[in-house]
Amino acid sequence: MKNKLIITAVVLVVLAVGYFGYTRLTANKGQQTEQAAPQPPASQTQEPGGFDKTLHSIDEPGSPWWIVNKQRPLPADYKVTELTAPDIKLRWARDAETMQVSQEIVPSLEAMDKALRSAGFQLELISGYRSSDYQKMLYDSHVDQYGQEEADRQSAKPGTSEHQTGLTVDLGRTDKECDLLECFGGLPEGEWLARHAHEYGFIIRYPKGKEQYTGYMYEPWHLRYVGKELAAELQAKSVTMEEFFGLYSHSKTKPVNSR
Repeated sequence: MKNKLIITAVVLVVLAVGYFGYTRLTANKGQQTEQAAPQPPASQTQEPGGFDKTLHSIDEPGSPWWIVNKQRPLPADYKVTELTAPDIKLRWARDAETMQVSQEIVPSLEAMDKALRSAGFQLELISGYRSSDYQKMLYDSHVDQYGQEEADRQSAKPGTSEHQTGLTVDLGRTDKECDLLECFGGLPEGEWLARHAHEYGFIIRYPKGKEQYTGYMYEPWHLRYVGKELAAELQAKSVTMEEFFGLYSHSKTKPVNSR
């Protein structure tokens, strides 16, 4: 009888130890599972660094982030409101169409011009806003001179030009050296713009080596206003608007256009 009691007691102790160990093991596994549970994926509109891609629309006419390119034309009836000539050096008369820009970009453009002059440089506005009719004249002239294939690398068809938004400017030296030529990017003024334009909300819209995304050759003189937030982000990542927002307007290897 005594032996049976001893055996029973031992069995109870073993069962108790086993149960305690099992509950501890189960609890630890539960904690590990909870800790290892995958986090919900970040929103596709939120950059890892916290940049909010929904801050402005890339589709809404007039938005500072409005993307206009060969695949994303302006509305046929679009007209820019509140055009004005900025208080900077102008190549033509103040009332000339191409010396006008959207009022929205004037403070930033004038601030950038002031910084340029403080750095010892003087640039002038070659071209700002362009109507569809004026853009057609330019495009047709390029076709006549270079043929359509090459013209399409250098000039936008009417209805697809950023200049029609009033948010874009072409800048050049007063002595016209490297006027509207790639060599402008190698001049001190062009290098300054490449380094500092984003500080005033502007980007080099058609950077070197990005033609497959933008559809246009390198244009270091062509600046587009997008605001300081996006300009800084594009500068830091060395990407175009098409790359950043997943729109490849001219890529032959990966055409994407979800808009």
